[in-house]
Amino acid sequence: MKRFASHYLFVPDMGFLKQYVVELEEGRVVRYFPLTEEIESVEWMPGVIVLSTEKAEKYFSAFLLFPFDFTTMQPVAETQRRQLR
Repeated sequence: MKRFASHYLFVPDMGFLKQYVVELEEGRVVRYFPLTEEIESVEWMPGVIVLSTEKAEKYFSAFLLFPFDFTTMQPVAETQRRQLR
């Protein structure tokens, strides 16, 4: 199990959630929850974590968008997308 946290988490149908942890097993999102205290084995990722159900999968995958413009809450020209595993 791996855990990642970021400034924002984007969840479809919910929008942006500030400072959340995403827990992954075998590349699939098992759960996500607010980061309210320091938790062991959480890797901080700058930018935005986006949950996605690409290819009509029934499980969420997690992607990191970085860099990200937090003023406009939009990606910038240099933004890259990387799948979290």
